[in-house]
Amino acid sequence: MDRNPVEYGTLITGDENVAVGDAAVQTADESVRTTAETVVTPVLTLELAAETLAVVLGPLVDADYVQGKTQFRDVLCERFDLSQLEAEELVDGLERSGRISFLGADVEERRGWHVQHGAGAR
Repeated sequence: MDRNPVEYGTLITGDENVAVGDAAVQTADESVRTTAETVVTPVLTLELAAETLAVVLGPLVDADYVQGKTQFRDVLCERFDLSQLEAEELVDGLERSGRISFLGADVEERRGWHVQHGAGAR
């Protein structure tokens, strides 16, 4: 079957070491066609994740350590269609970066999580 490059499009990689032939875009059963449509996927950054948590849960989350991390995970899973593992790793990254922090395990009245986003976040 003769492939017309106008019909199937051209792959531009910017890397001269990448060679693309029909095998890269066709399997035994199906072929891939390009379209003129652009799909925009937002990049999930720590800042976007922290902002989402603050909007959904508020800046102070009244929960113990594990319950709070579980709430964060569940919100991120739902809002960004992540697996539980991906969301847990993101929550760990938020904690390492200081965008979420657990307050006072020894001080009962201040126990909970703080969600920080915006200019003051690290």
